[in-house]
Amino acid sequence: MKKKRLFALLMAGAMAVSMTACGGGDKPAASGSGSTPPAADGGEGGNYKIVVKSMADQYWVLLKAGALAKAEELGVKVEVIGPNAESEVQQQADMIQNAIGEGVDGLGVAPSNPDTVTTVLAQADEAGIPVIAVDTDLPNYANKKSFIGTGNEAAGEQGGKYAAELVGSGKKAVILRGRQGDTTHDQREAGFVKGLEAGGVEILEIKACDSEAEKAMNTMMDMMNRYEQIDIVCTTADSMAQGAQRAIENAGAEIPVIGFDGTIPVAELIAQGSVIKGSVAQSPYDMGQLAVEKLVALSKGETIEDRIDSGTSMVTPENAETFKSDLEAKVNGAA
Repeated sequence: MKKKRLFALLMAGAMAVSMTACGGGDKPAASGSGSTPPAADGGEGGNYKIVVKSMADQYWVLLKAGALAKAEELGVKVEVIGPNAESEVQQQADMIQNAIGEGVDGLGVAPSNPDTVTTVLAQADEAGIPVIAVDTDLPNYANKKSFIGTGNEAAGEQGGKYAAELVGSGKKAVILRGRQGDTTHDQREAGFVKGLEAGGVEILEIKACDSEAEKAMNTMMDMMNRYEQIDIVCTTADSMAQGAQRAIENAGAEIPVIGFDGTIPVAELIAQGSVIKGSVAQSPYDMGQLAVEKLVALSKGETIEDRIDSGTSMVTPENAETFKSDLEAKVNGAA
């Protein structure tokens, strides 16, 4: 029954994100959380929280699924929470502060604004709560135990080079990125710029859309009205790729889009032949599993690696169906 509950949580989250990405509602998805039941007799026990940037993106839904699967395996309690949108920096800081106040045994944080979060995490130090950075690093937090995530600039460059090869030298691109000041999206943007420029592609404009599909859709519509020629769109999150896709296809255009995250819905769209032609795939499910595994290890007094690269790959029309099936099998196996 626990496994069925886990899969239901993942599918419910994916449906909510799909509705948001397709403009199915005017309001963003509500902040979400997922937790495993208390540890059964004989389990290792322990209570942990992972605070992510937002639950209104399937990337974080996949991370949550991985975290809950590992928590059930280890017999610990884990809750994964996040605000309504990545732009709600203060709400995320408040969630972290509340988790510290609850006296959790370990804390994973995917900071929307590392500087804001670092200030709050001083309270975790005072309480003796170990902290791991997940997805986005905390460069100014001296007591961070580890960073689990992707080399975002290198991954963005991989996506930029793929985009340049797709359209050829002399073409024009726009970039839709996550919240301004978010280190992860800063690095991905820098990588995309490097890869595109190396391939001789001119960048017309870079616009922050806060990883929200509706903002990306509206921004893309505006850009198509203002620019006579756009040959390719690069985005720093799959949610924005879906928003751009909707705007382009509604306009009857054929502008290719490149995403970043490798989520199941976007892999499916790539396989179906939509204008989304690729996505730099991270491993959010594995990232969630690693976060729980390492938090439990820390609570047992074990030493963990300072930095753990969860890896990337490129989802293309040639491998999208296989990629989607493999990821679904992994999630179904955990469920």
